[in-house]
Amino acid sequence: MTDKKVLRVVGCIVRHNANILMLFRTKKETDPSLWGIPGGKVEAGETDDQAIARELFEETGIKSEVSQFRRLGELPIEYPNMTVVFPVFELHVNQRPSIVLQPREHVDYKWMTAEQILAHADLMQDVDVIIKTFALNK
Repeated sequence: MTDKKVLRVVGCIVRHNANILMLFRTKKETDPSLWGIPGGKVEAGETDDQAIARELFEETGIKSEVSQFRRLGELPIEYPNMTVVFPVFELHVNQRPSIVLQPREHVDYKWMTAEQILAHADLMQDVDVIIKTFALNK
């Protein structure tokens, strides 16, 4: 039996009132032309909290202190050759921030309710599970 690689990937549910920030991937990125929440890989030497603050800033231009994030939990996502451990954070914003996308990763963004997100067929893998687990009826 071979040991599976374990990868940590963080994600953030950014909330403004009843809406959640969703990002649309470019055609050239992993999971092309799909909607997802901000997030990415935890780099060597980084905590999950540091990684989500960095990823959120890199992907959206939203600058937040680590202490502003609330950890909601984590989901294991199984693939044939690896396990992705996916810590999920939440950030509440009082005003809709200006979003600055990284064009090599994302080409659009929308603020949607959890119900609107779940109605989309074009979601990144397990985004529906994340929304149902951590955002629906919250």
